[in-house]
Amino acid sequence: MINHSWETSADEVSTCPPAPQSEDAPLLVLEQQFTELCAELESLRRAPVQVGREAPEQPQGELSFRQRPTDEVATGQIEAILLRLYPIEHEIIQTPASTIVGLGVKARHAAYVTSQYWEEDLGRLDWEAKAIRGLIEAVCAVAGVALPIRHSEVDE
Repeated sequence: MINHSWETSADEVSTCPPAPQSEDAPLLVLEQQFTELCAELESLRRAPVQVGREAPEQPQGELSFRQRPTDEVATGQIEAILLRLYPIEHEIIQTPASTIVGLGVKARHAAYVTSQYWEEDLGRLDWEAKAIRGLIEAVCAVAGVALPIRHSEVDE
């Protein structure tokens, strides 16, 4: 059964343990980093929004990072994670997969990038979205990895 959640821990990413000398070792390292950052991002996005009290102004009218209202701090944290995530995503795209495990890493990333395809009922998607979603789900199933989708009511 496929777990459709980012709640999947980094240890549960693959049910097929990689060979000690896996050709896809670089992809597996990238997957670990990707999963950890996505989990951080998800926890920040799910955190309740708190309105910070007004902080005193600095002499030049600037607020220090620690003095900024809570919602600005959260936005800054999200942006910082996205900046760290970008080069990892770029490397996942650029690194070729040699095994089904590596292909699973690439499919999970593709699912993350096209997550909007799981937000609609399958019947309401256009042909291209259905094809992409179906391919990603099939690759994840064969690779034995969880889809990184936040919604649990995904069509099967």
